[in-house]
Amino acid sequence: MENKPTLAETYWKCSNCGNTLQAQIPPQTCPACSQKCQFLNVTCYQPECGFTGTDPRLK
Repeated sequence: MENKPTLAETYWKCSNCGNTLQAQIPPQTCPACSQKCQFLNVTCYQPECGFTGTDPRLK
């Protein structure tokens, strides 16, 4: 069985200011810059990462 993160473990990064937050789905507006931005999923899905959470190379 693969170790995939659950929806609650998804990390999103704001394309405008770079703010990273944890949520099931990204918000409509960024809580940090108050803009309507695109949010990029930066959750680590690779089992070889050796940890859960965000990959620091994506921050």
